[in-house]
Amino acid sequence: MTTDAGEQVTTKGDRTRRRLLDAAAAELARNGLAGASIGAIAAAAGLRTGSVYFHFPSKDELIAEVLELGLRETLVHLDEALASVPGHGDPAARLRAAIRAHATAVRELSDYTRVVLAPLAVGDGAAATTFHRLRRSYLHRWTAIVTEAQRAGVISVEPDPRLLRDLLIGAVNAVSLADRAPEETAAALDALLGLGGS
Repeated sequence: MTTDAGEQVTTKGDRTRRRLLDAAAAELARNGLAGASIGAIAAAAGLRTGSVYFHFPSKDELIAEVLELGLRETLVHLDEALASVPGHGDPAARLRAAIRAHATAVRELSDYTRVVLAPLAVGDGAAATTFHRLRRSYLHRWTAIVTEAQRAGVISVEPDPRLLRDLLIGAVNAVSLADRAPEETAAALDALLGLGGS
């Protein structure tokens, strides 16, 4: 819902839905798919168990939405960071921005990140298609950023850009989920890659 000024306004139902998603992400991150309980999710969201099914027809739908939201919000972090680089910036600035955006997203969305990284079965329906499409989109954007940096001589051209992308994302995931501050993580990778500061 938006106002005439174009501001996003959330309804009570939207806020309840988000509470359920946050609670589900925390429960899944803590206990995994097999150990996650709808009752625990409902309790953490301040609702009765039956209320969950008003917002999500099944546990599978709730999990699919958690996966999708985690990826969508991570993409938003990346897009906003890249958009803030003046004039689309040089490849080093874009890579630095991407690293910082990913570190920030992992830290701010840590429960969602843990769920997205876990080997959860996402099924083969529309939810799985959306999850895989968003994941491919995120990885494709990162591959383009790394390739651009390699072509500009900012980083080594030796590793395949997809391998280098996976190494960078994996490193950021590992240290960010271990409670390192995003700025510290990004600065360390900047130094390691010889990107300089900004």
